[in-house]
Amino acid sequence: MRTRNWAVPGYTEFHRLGDGGFGEVVLARHDPSGTLVAIKYLFSEHLGDPSRLAAFRHEAALLSRVVSPHATRLYEFHEGPHGAAIVMEAIHGVSLREVLGHDGVLPPESALAVLKGSLLGLADAHRAGVVHRDYKPANVLVGPGRESKLVDFGIAVLAGQPGVPAGTPAYMAPEQWRGAPATPATDVYAATCVFFQSITGRQPYDGATTGELQALHENAPVPVDAVPEPVRGLIARGMAKDGDRRPSAAAEFVAELEVAAVAGYGPGWEQRGLGRLAQRAGALLALSPLALLGAGTAAAPGAAAGGLAAVGTGMGLGAKIGATLVAVAVGVGAVVGTIAVIGNGEPAPPVAAAPPAEQQTAVQVSLLTRTEPGAGFHVDAQYAAVSGVPDRALQDRINAALVRPLDDFIHYVQSGLLDPTEDPVVQNTATIGRQDQKMVSVRYDLMVQSSQFGNHGGYATTWLNIDLSTGQVVTAGDVFDGIATDQNAMSALESRILARSPGGYCDGSEPFGERTPLGPQDLRPWGVLDVPALQAGLRADGVVFGLATDARNYPMACGYYEVVVPYAEVADLMTPLGRELLP
Repeated sequence: MRTRNWAVPGYTEFHRLGDGGFGEVVLARHDPSGTLVAIKYLFSEHLGDPSRLAAFRHEAALLSRVVSPHATRLYEFHEGPHGAAIVMEAIHGVSLREVLGHDGVLPPESALAVLKGSLLGLADAHRAGVVHRDYKPANVLVGPGRESKLVDFGIAVLAGQPGVPAGTPAYMAPEQWRGAPATPATDVYAATCVFFQSITGRQPYDGATTGELQALHENAPVPVDAVPEPVRGLIARGMAKDGDRRPSAAAEFVAELEVAAVAGYGPGWEQRGLGRLAQRAGALLALSPLALLGAGTAAAPGAAAGGLAAVGTGMGLGAKIGATLVAVAVGVGAVVGTIAVIGNGEPAPPVAAAPPAEQQTAVQVSLLTRTEPGAGFHVDAQYAAVSGVPDRALQDRINAALVRPLDDFIHYVQSGLLDPTEDPVVQNTATIGRQDQKMVSVRYDLMVQSSQFGNHGGYATTWLNIDLSTGQVVTAGDVFDGIATDQNAMSALESRILARSPGGYCDGSEPFGERTPLGPQDLRPWGVLDVPALQAGLRADGVVFGLATDARNYPMACGYYEVVVPYAEVADLMTPLGRELLP
């Protein structure tokens, strides 16, 4: 018997949105803030089952890793003697399944726009090392602002994690049927199947049984002739039988999608597609019973008494943990929340109220961990990501820049491996130097544990400074006037640096031969990842100058050397941009 004898304190529940084999989802309002949320409860009879409790915790843990405006977010996780619950963002949106059920097909530009939005959610999940494994029309929500979001991480796993076959048969990649380790390319396959369905009105393969579907997904030709010519290449790549022949992750597929869309439908394809999509989804959104509640407004319990469609399970294979998420659901904008595991009856920290619409949410900088297998190596690395930027496109550009050094280093390792049996580990330690409303500055210490890259090629230290108003990467040459071209300007800057490091750049050790001054050439690409010999990072108290000492003929043991100079001591040498970015 499926029961629930407990409710998360501090929330008023309005409506049951749906249930699954192990739990139910309800719409609720956080009492202190008025924020609408979706709460997924584990049924009481499963609390004594360690495996199901572990699976429920696992879902919450994976969801907490995915920080993205294009995917549902976790607010809190509660577990105690009386129950377990995941408190999530309630998405204002209608499922792509509902849109296709109403209209049959989408214009190619609209289908591309939906695919792009949800792929961006997958890309953020993939960067966090998470593979969704159940991308399907029911798990893609189209919102009133024409955006699309990815939901339901109920069977997600870490990349490379093996498991039993699980997913929705109509969209499962060949390797997924075999229970092979999950990879981002598995999600790319499913997303391409959904894209095919969106523009043709049918699923790629039609089998009467799951066995027939498996045979078709594993062996049948990719049905590219059924789609318009401009997108045939996307379908062929995304549904390749061999995962190695697909885009390696969603971010790569987004880049290919942009090129194909512009070539086939012109530079304005996305705005046209989003406009048509909004027309098709608008009527369904307006008819949603949750729309009667409004977002964040007061409403009595039971106000959403009308029927509400919840995402169907549609599993067919494997076991899905917990209830499914909302398909036609109204939620609120982003709120600042925390993840809390509740034990010993202690209350969770409250979810903070969303700011008024005219206020801007404070920008948050988080350090995330990326863990995934590679071709002959593994990744276990940190990187930085921002949230709370009002302009979502700007936030995406910032986050793409923040993860790029790690992506570039992974590519460097992949291309330089000579012995694939060694299985080295790519690591990165990210240290936030400065974070405020103007700037985020992060130091990355990248390393590969491998003898194949020698003493110099196995590591790199790079500072990444990003102007939060533009998303542009800011270099030393952008901050200090003339140093990229004028030796006198560089010498003036070096005199301020040496005033803080009178012993030179190696704690008193002398270089081999004559000490040469810093010059404009030290800002040019030089080491691993083309990191220049002289870098500038930013901290709250000053500029961090980082020098690759071997570029200045110092002994190898000197390595990377840093000198911190207070802003007041170098402000007169700055460009207008540099002074504008002063804290």
